Amino acid sequence: MDEFFREWVWNPNHESNRFWRSWIAKHPDKEVVIEEAISLLKKLNFPNYSLTNEEISSLWEKIKNSSQSKKVVDHRSPTNKRWLGVAAAFVFCVILVSFFLNNMNSQINYETGYGETRILYLPDSSKVTLNANSKIVFNDNWDANSIRVIWLEGEAFFEVVHTHNHQPFQVRVSNGLAVEALGTSFNVYHRQADTKVVLNTGKITLTYSAAKKEKKILMKPGELVEYKKDRISKREVDPSIYAAWTENKIILDKTTLQEMISMAKDNYGIEIGVASEKMLTQTVSGSMPIGNADSFANQIAKAFQLKINRENSKILLEE
Repeated sequence: MDEFFREWVWNPNHESNRFWRSWIAKHPDKEVVIEEAISLLKKLNFPNYSLTNEEISSLWEKIKNSSQSKKVVDHRSPTNKRWLGVAAAFVFCVILVSFFLNNMNSQINYETGYGETRILYLPDSSKVTLNANSKIVFNDNWDANSIRVIWLEGEAFFEVVHTHNHQPFQVRVSNGLAVEALGTSFNVYHRQADTKVVLNTGKITLTYSAAKKEKKILMKPGELVEYKKDRISKREVDPSIYAAWTENKIILDKTTLQEMISMAKDNYGIEIGVASEKMLTQTVSGSMPIGNADSFANQIAKAFQLKINRENSKILLEE
């Protein structure tokens, strides 16, 4: 109901963006309520529509013809007739508004910045934890008889609600791969040409293209499927390792320095160099907390027992 909040949702500018982002950062416990309020306001912000003169004339002509066809003598006063016209116009406007409200199919976008994660709830109450530097897009009025579709760039952990009519839930990424589920939990990683899907609970089906044909893979809990450069591979893993980021930590299992450097770039937007290429194959196991960009770089250096050298915005790891 706040006028400034409504104006920010419908007509954002630099000042309102800065204010509300700062407010949300100071009140993280209100984030879910804010997202629900934004979704509601976007549904109410339907486009204006006005009738042309020709449409108005045609409408009144139909009303008059309909009245004449009934052959009823109207003994009401001119004042009552005028109110009848006003009422008819009002009813027509209400019908028009209802039409637009019921047929709007706008898209909802959620994005995270570097080093930021967000918990979101979809129209069906399914939960999404969105990792840093990631984006999801979906339609805001899912039809009960259609597939629930999400488009993803980056990484997200999905906890899908099973609907009473077994409505499929589908996550799509830019390389054509699609993950379909009913009620389950799974992690999807998609950056550039690499896609990894890890199933935690339930069952999911992967659909992908190979040799110009559509193929499917049925996954069971504890399996990881990787789709890279049109090649697919499947192996068994510990799914908790791949979902650990949702608990603000990273579990390392013979993780290479190259993989950690890639993670720093994907999630924090920082470039880390090494003094020697042979360092990139070093591995480490254990766990580390997720912090800001500087903390993450320091954690990498500590885990691999390396020295960290900073020059302006450049970071170099040395033995």
